[in-house]
Amino acid sequence: MLVESGQVAVVTGAARGIGRAIATELASRGVSVVIVDLRAEPLGAVAEELAAAGDGAVVPATVDVADAEAMTALAQRVQERFGRIDLVINNAGIAPNDGKPMWEADLAQWRRVVDVNLFGMLHGIRAFVPHLVAAGRGHVVNIASLAGLSGTPLSASYGTSKHAAVALSEMLLAELELMGLPIGVTVVCPGFVRTPMVEENRDMTRGPEWADRLGADATALLESIEETMKDMLEPDEAARRVLAAVEAGALHTLPTGDVADGARTRTRRVLDAIEASGSD
Repeated sequence: MLVESGQVAVVTGAARGIGRAIATELASRGVSVVIVDLRAEPLGAVAEELAAAGDGAVVPATVDVADAEAMTALAQRVQERFGRIDLVINNAGIAPNDGKPMWEADLAQWRRVVDVNLFGMLHGIRAFVPHLVAAGRGHVVNIASLAGLSGTPLSASYGTSKHAAVALSEMLLAELELMGLPIGVTVVCPGFVRTPMVEENRDMTRGPEWADRLGADATALLESIEETMKDMLEPDEAARRVLAAVEAGALHTLPTGDVADGARTRTRRVLDAIEASGSD
């Protein structure tokens, strides 16, 4: 799908990071953008910035993506205001990183991560895809993570939710194709992008509690991650690569490549298991 002036896009988690960068890029192309976030004050500042930079309308909406009814109501408001919805960017997400193995991690934290990262995405699909189906056009972008193709030791709630986000995206496209519906799906699996969420987790891993808790292997892993993060992708470039994937009709896109070969290693293990099973 060509991303162009006159279209209408919805971007969740748009107050900062990749969501903000995608919204900015869309506005620069003349797309009207509905920006969604829980943080009203920074969202308002982003709305003012985008309104000054683009020709399309910019509408801020303070909504919790984990609230299914609120997301459905938002979709209805967008449809009523603009009469169309072309692009849905399910970007909102959280990434707690306390350095605990999953058998010690807080259960309430797990539930919140899944509520936002997985059910928030599902709520976006359930709220907006019916409007795309009715129009017979559009594209859904789900922002997952490279952790959804490999793994994130000591942050299992995040990695698990992102694996689920990848599977959700694949199943969404399969169902749309099964029904002959011309709606695209792209699942984005970035590694390290220079965003506030990444920087916050980076600061946490430098704290003394991590050194006390982890063994030599884990410490070496953190040092390797720290080295990799020296060359993080900038959000504006990540946004351009995401929209390029949309226009190419790609299902999967890795805007930062395969950091530390994690996705390749996992894929090879699966392929080796298939070979060992004797399947063709």
